[in-house]
Amino acid sequence: MPSTTGSDRRNRRIRVLVGLILLGGLLVQCQQAITEHSGSPAPVIVRGPVKPGAREAFASLAPETPGAIHSLEMRAKRDPIGFIEEAIEKYDRTVRDYTCTFTKQELLGGKMSKEQVTRAMFREKPFSVRLEWVKNPDKAARVLYVADRWVEKGQQMAVVDPAGKIASLFVNSVKRPIHGKDAKKSSRRTVDQFGLRNALALTLKYCRLAEKHGALDFSYRGKGEVNRRETLVFERRLPYENIEGPWPDRVLVVHIDKELLLPALCLAYADDEKKVLLGKYMNTDVKLNPNLPDSVFTEEGMGL
Repeated sequence: MPSTTGSDRRNRRIRVLVGLILLGGLLVQCQQAITEHSGSPAPVIVRGPVKPGAREAFASLAPETPGAIHSLEMRAKRDPIGFIEEAIEKYDRTVRDYTCTFTKQELLGGKMSKEQVTRAMFREKPFSVRLEWVKNPDKAARVLYVADRWVEKGQQMAVVDPAGKIASLFVNSVKRPIHGKDAKKSSRRTVDQFGLRNALALTLKYCRLAEKHGALDFSYRGKGEVNRRETLVFERRLPYENIEGPWPDRVLVVHIDKELLLPALCLAYADDEKKVLLGKYMNTDVKLNPNLPDSVFTEEGMGL
């Protein structure tokens, strides 16, 4: 039998190694084919938070801007209140106006309202809001508010286009006080509290108030998803007792859009188990700084 030389042994090892590499490539291709054949899952509008482990949090560092040291997840986990403050500061630096689809559902008078969907147009200076209902209008089909533009007897007023064909036969529009009884019956928040920045600011306001009373429980809960956009999920707990008390809710779940650093969804609950919904507020299709013309925020621009 011929003897095996060192050169033969090296050649055999090389052939075995090449074979293993080819086999590994074949297995990868098979796995990809199986994945493609299975298809993608149906889209989910809202996905709850997925808590990151310590290794995942440190391994998923993905700077949002060149030179960033810490990932958004790490900053959110380390200092959730500071994260909300950063989001407000970024908004103040970069946002002048925007449009979005605003979806709302609230517990009013002991009953859950229908889900309302509006087209929203917003401008920071002067503070201006235009809402047009596209689903389940209540008493108004459209609302226009510009800070300090319409003031009667010391009260800030909004222009309201009444909903319903019968109402429109008698009047094109009316002005209503934004803090009047009708406003309180139709929404938990008034129109001057509308907006992406206000949602962040109100979250921060009650965090600070609870912190002052030694009752704050506010933390980052993990990643989520709203309307196919990745979010960072925060949860706040307050010493809420009832709707007449000083606290707005017992549990607030806030989804912050990871790219925009703006609230995509806020869910307010009256109980720790999150079974009694007080309000749902969702912002989708957000378009920042479209440079809305002044005419958008006028009665003439609304065709009134």
